[in-house]
Amino acid sequence: MYSILAIGLFNSIMFPTIFSIAIDGLGSLTSKGSGWLCLAIVGGAIVPLIQGMVADASGIQISFVVPLVCYVAIAWYAKNYSKLNQAWHDKIAKS
Repeated sequence: MYSILAIGLFNSIMFPTIFSIAIDGLGSLTSKGSGWLCLAIVGGAIVPLIQGMVADASGIQISFVVPLVCYVAIAWYAKNYSKLNQAWHDKIAKS
């Protein structure tokens, strides 16, 4: 139970980190990029609803697959950040 509660603590420091990394180097597109990234906050409202629906349909233990998918996506982004960042800088340089 304490582990599940601690997830909120770790999530609280994750979003500012992701935000600052994601908008780094956008140049004149920083305001647009940050706007799109702020739209991702909606996921924090939608994912619990989806998890609740899955829990009602299949059980609480199975419902934890929903946040697992989200954390896998975040881990993929973290793993591939440098490649994505380099590709973005190459694209901007060509423009």
